[in-house]
Amino acid sequence: MTHRIARRRSSAILVVAVCASVAAAEDVRISVFDLYNRARTYDEIKPIVSGVLAQQYAAVATRDPQQLPRILAQQHVESYRARVVEIDGATSFLVLENVTSKSSGANQPQAYLLAKQPSGGWTLANRMMPDSVLKTLWTTRFEPAEFAQPASCAIDGKEVKTHSALAVGQRDSIEVTLFPFAFSQADLDYWRQASGIRVNQEAIAGSHFVAGTPTVCRLIVKVDKANQLSLMNVGFDDSTASPSRSSLWQPSKADVSRLTLDQGAINLVTAGAVGTGKDAFRWNVNVNVPVWQRGL
Repeated sequence: MTHRIARRRSSAILVVAVCASVAAAEDVRISVFDLYNRARTYDEIKPIVSGVLAQQYAAVATRDPQQLPRILAQQHVESYRARVVEIDGATSFLVLENVTSKSSGANQPQAYLLAKQPSGGWTLANRMMPDSVLKTLWTTRFEPAEFAQPASCAIDGKEVKTHSALAVGQRDSIEVTLFPFAFSQADLDYWRQASGIRVNQEAIAGSHFVAGTPTVCRLIVKVDKANQLSLMNVGFDDSTASPSRSSLWQPSKADVSRLTLDQGAINLVTAGAVGTGKDAFRWNVNVNVPVWQRGL
């Protein structure tokens, strides 16, 4: 009986040890951030940063090393709640929520891009706001032709011919933006870079977005808890005007003849007119485009 009890105790200790090892393995990326969050010197962070962060800190260490402790201190947080968003075996995001900064007391959520090195260790490769990340671009490659969606809208009676549509989903809505140019690979690379993906600067040099956002038309689709869709708003953004203008209206349900979301693509057919006078708006849209999910 004594031996049986001893074996049971040994098994229990083994199970606890295995569970502790699994938990430690799952938390290794958080441990890397904790090292970064305590670091005060370039030598401390050099082994645990890569990509954009490594370039930025190397530049500071070369140009003005006395400033580096101050810059590191500005990045430190007093408290946070962490979660990991998986992308693939070599890439993930560490999202920090309920953040309290040590230097400013700010509580904005943060996201760190984590890159796995050939040695198997994780490094912090970039820092950004969670809502700026288009997670879909990290998991799927797209071609410019997928966004070639001719449509039209009219602002104050002035017709705007649009050639591309981009649909971005966030929380309970999908925003479809109509652009007056055909998407190029450079435009897709621009969005990839904005989402934290490393892209050669030469690749985005020809992007339409580098020169600034033109006048665009927008349609906002509401997604309810039952995954039912409805057209919530239509409107436009005109950054070329002085001052810039932005207007949204709630259209009639009768203005929508098709609205579906299937296999990550939105199919929207709608036409109508709202407003009067200076703020009149008219649209004629028939698009079927992938939906990019924003936010981590």
